[in-house]
Amino acid sequence: MSKKINLIANYVLPIVVIAITITLFFMFKPHETTALFYLNLGYTIFLEAVFFGYLNLLYAKVKEFSSPFLAVFGVYAIYYVVIGFVCMLAYSLILSHFLPIKFYVAALMVLTLLWIIISVLTAQTDSNYKETVEKLKDDTHTLNFYTQKINLLANRYEKLCTEKGLKYETDSNNRTTLDRLKGKISFLTPNILNNDTAVSQLTSLFNKCEDIIEETESATDDTLVEAQKKMQRFVDNAIAEIDMLKNLTRR
Repeated sequence: MSKKINLIANYVLPIVVIAITITLFFMFKPHETTALFYLNLGYTIFLEAVFFGYLNLLYAKVKEFSSPFLAVFGVYAIYYVVIGFVCMLAYSLILSHFLPIKFYVAALMVLTLLWIIISVLTAQTDSNYKETVEKLKDDTHTLNFYTQKINLLANRYEKLCTEKGLKYETDSNNRTTLDRLKGKISFLTPNILNNDTAVSQLTSLFNKCEDIIEETESATDDTLVEAQKKMQRFVDNAIAEIDMLKNLTRR
């Protein structure tokens, strides 16, 4: 049922309205039809097309446009239709006796041009806004991935330290030295992803971390302490690199 209603509202209703408009114009046309008659007929049909075109755009919920843009564009469209209709009545009933038709046509052209320019600029602003929002969403997902990744590595290393009997003495609540890096990565902001070097460096840090964990897993009792120290050095260097990358991306 809803599809049938949408079909009527989107296609049948505009056609009927335009057909009635044409019929009414010719029912009340003057004995001598002038260029003004056909100009008003064409412009009235155009105003109706703008109105119904906006309604179709609104109901279609085009993904390329945001809801705020559709609302603002609707206001522009309604203003344009109303002002255009007022201008048409004013010239047809009053001003046509004083001004040549070329001034009327010029006024309609300027009004239409202004409406198009404002609508296009608004659409461009909306497009930039949507791109910014989409990028922010993507960056947030990427940061969530980094957070989940370091959580998995930290849990893996904590379990490994328990199995190997490695202890990490600290005054904080960190269970292993890798928890320090986990805390640092968890507080990264999206702007760090704007720098390709920073993204590449973060990926490299995760790869190095996995390599050290694998080395610790295969370490013997003789090399276990060295593997632990290697992880500590890695974390110190990684934290320093992340701080440097954060400073660079603030510029």
